[in-house]
Amino acid sequence: MDAAHGARNDPARFVDACRKEILSEFEAELQASGNVLSSDPQATRQALMTAHYVLDDVAAMLRAGKVQVNELYKFHSWEVGSTRAASGVHPKASLEAGSLFFRTALAHLARRIAVDTEAPGELFTLVATGMEESLSRRIREASESYHGFLLNQVQEAQGEERRRIARELHDRVGHGISVAHQQLALSEVHRATDPARASAKIAVAQQAIQETMENLRQMTSELYPQVPVKSLEKALLGFLEAVEDDHVSVGLDVNGDESWAEPRVLDQAFLIVREAARNAITHARPSVILMRVDIAPHELLASVQDNGQGFDPLLARVRGGVGLASMRERAELLGGRVTISSEPGNGCLVELFIPLKRQSHESDES
Repeated sequence: MDAAHGARNDPARFVDACRKEILSEFEAELQASGNVLSSDPQATRQALMTAHYVLDDVAAMLRAGKVQVNELYKFHSWEVGSTRAASGVHPKASLEAGSLFFRTALAHLARRIAVDTEAPGELFTLVATGMEESLSRRIREASESYHGFLLNQVQEAQGEERRRIARELHDRVGHGISVAHQQLALSEVHRATDPARASAKIAVAQQAIQETMENLRQMTSELYPQVPVKSLEKALLGFLEAVEDDHVSVGLDVNGDESWAEPRVLDQAFLIVREAARNAITHARPSVILMRVDIAPHELLASVQDNGQGFDPLLARVRGGVGLASMRERAELLGGRVTISSEPGNGCLVELFIPLKRQSHESDES
């Protein structure tokens, strides 16, 4: 009797009574919604664990009679943010999952409170505000962890880029200048006694300087601040000219009217396609790269396909490649997506989809 009486008087009994139903329905709704978290078992487990902890917070609030969140939430939320950043999952997916859980849990708890208590209003308000507070704190903390992880990745990438530039300057520019200086010094030695030999040394120095200037031009074209893209096709042709490689045959096909896409869409599409092509040239060792862009009034589609050595996309995500994550995020910011299909030994296909806002034209008005 005492135990039964205590259970009836426990303000948190509503949470314990429908916890399993809430978690089960939330998992089913997550799968049905197509949320990216549902396609990754680890992400699904983390989402369910977050839901479990939020319900624990709500139960504690009901017992305390006030909104309060256990500070331990930071540890789990930080792990969630880092894991999703490493997997390339945008915080938007976490926000959508949190909203889905909130609606599911609130509906169950509201029904229980309405049936099991004589004054449901006050308890319902505490449950709703408390659950919102617990969820929002966890999502904010996970978001900060997500961005912190990416900042660290960017810092590492910047360090690697500085090392790359140093290598290029030393091996390509420094070597050319050293050769030119040496040949000019030798021409001075032979100028009086062997003019023909001195002239040959000057010719070698001139060739070394020309090669050095070309190397500098290629490097500075990559480092020069990006100006707004006026023509996607011309921008891509300019990029291909800058990275021209005799060992790689590159085909480019741009179709449709670029005026159907906003300037910022063209900018982001250029950066995504350029990154995909640069990755292929730099890492895949292909003999052929095919680049295609199709622009219609309602969408922009692009693809970069190579016949190189390929890779494991899942392994690339674990290793946290910034280039691949950057392409995905640029597309997501425009409501689009990037998909990458590859396997070791069978090349790679990068596909970009960006929905376009339909432009209004005078011919459409009637």
